[in-house]
Amino acid sequence: MSFINKQTLMSAIPLTITSLVCLLLIVVMHILTKDKISINKERAALAVINEVIPVEYDNDLFHDKITINVPVYINNTNRITVYRARVNNQPVAISLMPINSKGYNGNISLVIGISYEGNLLGIRIINHNETAGFGDQAHQDNSDWLLGFKGYSLATAEKKWAIKKDEGEFDQLSGATITSRSIINIIYKTLEYYSENREKFYK
Repeated sequence: MSFINKQTLMSAIPLTITSLVCLLLIVVMHILTKDKISINKERAALAVINEVIPVEYDNDLFHDKITINVPVYINNTNRITVYRARVNNQPVAISLMPINSKGYNGNISLVIGISYEGNLLGIRIINHNETAGFGDQAHQDNSDWLLGFKGYSLATAEKKWAIKKDEGEFDQLSGATITSRSIINIIYKTLEYYSENREKFYK
């Protein structure tokens, strides 16, 4: 082996060792933190789920879940995740996510909680692109508008699932008629689909 090749080899050894040490550190850090990251994600998801289904349950709510096919008007991927709350193995309520609604500036992703009987327990927005000060007023951090739907069900006639301007029962977000109508419509459609397919959600 020539002197130049030996010199090149020797100079590459420290770099190789450093790279291996860095790789080892990355692997170790991943192993040490992956459980914590997983736990934090689970806690964050559970916090949202518990907000939309504020009921007593005795099952492992986060892991009692299924992914089901739904029509594109509920989610454009045809898939949603359903978390099921139970007491003594009997169904109590579900949380559905994400439900997609068309806002003024694009999709609005919602989490909707429904009791076994079909009553709305809660709604939260988890993602949107609405304009600040207008459509974004639908978000729970900016107003209590979503609270106005709690307790409603299909017992309310379909024509009443509209803003008051359209002779419905619900207030309109100021300056955000399209967003208001869209969210009201998807809530009704979700309740309707649930009513028609209830047992599918608890299998």
